[in-house]
Amino acid sequence: MRLIILTLGFDEKFAVRGILRYAPKPDDTVMIITASPLVEKAEKALKTLLNILKSYAGIENIEVVEIDVSNPESAKHKIKEYISKYKCELIANLSGGMRALILITLAAVLSSNRNALIELETENLENIITLAPEFFKPEPIDESDIRVLRKVAEIGEVKLDEFAEVIGKSRTTTYRILKKLVNTGYLEEKKIGRGVIYILSSKGTQALGVANMKNKTTSEQSHDTTNKRK
Repeated sequence: MRLIILTLGFDEKFAVRGILRYAPKPDDTVMIITASPLVEKAEKALKTLLNILKSYAGIENIEVVEIDVSNPESAKHKIKEYISKYKCELIANLSGGMRALILITLAAVLSSNRNALIELETENLENIITLAPEFFKPEPIDESDIRVLRKVAEIGEVKLDEFAEVIGKSRTTTYRILKKLVNTGYLEEKKIGRGVIYILSSKGTQALGVANMKNKTTSEQSHDTTNKRK
């Protein structure tokens, strides 16, 4: 048994192509997620898709979930509730529909903590991209990265050569460290004239906040343990 999620907009072609690839079985369930209220084009696409699923693919288990994309949190919760009803393999085809619909559905799938296959078909129909939930997990950050972020936060903005002296590393090593933190979103790189400066991003600020909270908790626990021994 599988739960096959299809996002649907004005055109059913991506959903139909997905169904043909999956070759659904009688015990599979297809969940169609579309935006409400249904406009005429979307309603026509839904009717066509339902007809194909029932008449040609022989699928009886079909759920149609209409969500209000103007209230993303509520919409995500609604999709999650539907997903939670099925304890089976999950396939999410997010190729059709408006961007808001796709993003909300993706958020619901990821927050459901399921081992899902996420599929996207390019608009020119030439490529199919398949992703696992792990693809969306943030890059790990270690204690040495946290120390660099703290130092950047203390200074405010840093330049490569000057920062290499501050942390006692070679220019090449420092560049590699800063570039890694830029690529993972913890630092921002800005061009100033011919030079480049690095500053803490909002994600970096959040990471420092989490690290500080962990250090505080560890320190308090250590303090409590010491007092108990006394």
